[in-house]
Amino acid sequence: MATATSVQINTGDWDLSPFYSEKLGADYNADRQTHRQRLEQLQASAATADLAGLLNEWEQLLTDAEHMGSYLTCLRSADGRDQTVAAELASLGDDNSGLHKISVVLGDRLKKLSSKEWTALLARPETRDLEYYLERMRTSARWQMDAELENLAADLDVDGKSAWGRLYDQLAGRLEFDYQDSEGNTRREPMSMKVSLLEDPDAGVRRRVLEGSNQAWKGVEDVTAACLNAIAGTRLKLYERRGIPHFLEPALFDSGLQAGTLDAMMNAIASRYETARDFLRLKARIMGVPRLGWQDLSAPLPGMEAAPLDFVSGGARLVNETRAAYPDFANFCESSLAAKWVDWTPRDGKRPGGYCTGSTRLRQSRIFMTYHGAFGDLMTLAHEFGHAYHTHVMAEQRPLNTHYPMTLAETASTFAENLLLDQLLKSPELTAPQRLKLLDSRMEQAAAFTLNIPSRFLFEKRFYEERARGEVPLSRLHELMRQAQEECYGDSLDPQQLDSYFWASKLHFYITDISFYNFPYSFGYLFSLGVYARFQQEGAGFLKNYERLLADTGRASAEEVARRHLGVDLGQPDFWLASLDQVARNADQFHQLATQHYGLK
Repeated sequence: MATATSVQINTGDWDLSPFYSEKLGADYNADRQTHRQRLEQLQASAATADLAGLLNEWEQLLTDAEHMGSYLTCLRSADGRDQTVAAELASLGDDNSGLHKISVVLGDRLKKLSSKEWTALLARPETRDLEYYLERMRTSARWQMDAELENLAADLDVDGKSAWGRLYDQLAGRLEFDYQDSEGNTRREPMSMKVSLLEDPDAGVRRRVLEGSNQAWKGVEDVTAACLNAIAGTRLKLYERRGIPHFLEPALFDSGLQAGTLDAMMNAIASRYETARDFLRLKARIMGVPRLGWQDLSAPLPGMEAAPLDFVSGGARLVNETRAAYPDFANFCESSLAAKWVDWTPRDGKRPGGYCTGSTRLRQSRIFMTYHGAFGDLMTLAHEFGHAYHTHVMAEQRPLNTHYPMTLAETASTFAENLLLDQLLKSPELTAPQRLKLLDSRMEQAAAFTLNIPSRFLFEKRFYEERARGEVPLSRLHELMRQAQEECYGDSLDPQQLDSYFWASKLHFYITDISFYNFPYSFGYLFSLGVYARFQQEGAGFLKNYERLLADTGRASAEEVARRHLGVDLGQPDFWLASLDQVARNADQFHQLATQHYGLK
């Protein structure tokens, strides 16, 4: 382990005062009022205003909307029971439907420009460095309905698709479940505690946590099924009216990705399913069971249970272990922890899950998670700080060029996880059991990205195919989820211990502003492995190129970023198979050490 040094960490939850001095106070309300007025004025002049000036004003409005939206999302996540915040978030969504209306006008004006007019626009100082962003606006404008219909769709979204998403968030924030702990005591926990509790060393506790949480979801399954059907149904109807040929097209466009690249990656993953499956089979042998259940996917290895690592110790571990290899990243984490950028405490009403959000206006991020003291919580902290660091290195970019796709958004987060794990594994003081525990964590991550995420993609793809023909019944949702899990995990999991309620419990299926919030995770994982491999080959001298790569993620497609900074073609299988080869090497290391430690043959 790295030599511990003093790290300043504030133990309280996040400080939102840089956003606004008090919760929904006078400065927030003044900001909202100013934003609303400027939005109305720009809507009135959008059709005739100077195009370059219009784009500058549009950029400012988006930046302000992001600032207020991130603030409200933080408040909403921290306490899902707060109806005042929920109403304010809905109100902001109502106001900002005007942003979509302006984007319709902008897109229409951009796509009508002649070649000469286009060149002249890009030569204006107001549009400096915006060619990629504006070209994407022109492309998406080809999928627009007439302005009147697009404006109606924006107005209806507030009380339609987005309302279904808010309803799901409200349910998830309020939901609690019962389970029996290892002492036989019945405990009630908020749903946000489920993920951490599934790392309990007691197999019975893990099973009861999954059963108890799914029993809670069963109580609201009709509502969640209605939410899912409504969100997808609205999308599909709008796609039809906009002339979008396939429901994956918007997800690919949002990801800055070509269909051939997605196919190359998914086919490469499918060809190597057995790597992660073999890891799970070996883990079942280690745990003395024929096959693992879904609840065991994050289970600790027997005899390697570690005492919980409190938040201060976890933060200090992240900083100290990464400092030697990447001092700029470590220093950033330390200063952010000192500035109270993380909401980490478990409590009632807190939404499940974790994320990193932020404000381009402030050039600051905030991290939301529930820190329970498990090793997985430390990895989540590293992951989310990777996202925050990505935003940090883009500080010199103009706001419109900070809007990177989700495929590239996972680059820095996975890089940070690998950085932390590698530094831990390099310690000469590491015992064999400790090394095995870290390799288990690395392979657990690999199984998630090469089996779990693909199963989510298969489920959502097949769900959308069936939703196009009508509402998908509740029973069919369960069936589709089980089928996807069986296809990806094969015989490495007990078919009687899968999670047919995963479609209900996974927040990602209910995000209303983006669909297919799954395959970009696998992309980001494997792409980041390739980036990290380059770091391992070239050493610290690669880090400046890495930061340039991150800074370019809002200014080029995923394929172009890879070509420009790594010299690789993502449409070919070679890059993906090379990353999967790294997974196989990690699996071999785990297998060798695990069989030796547990005396397996």
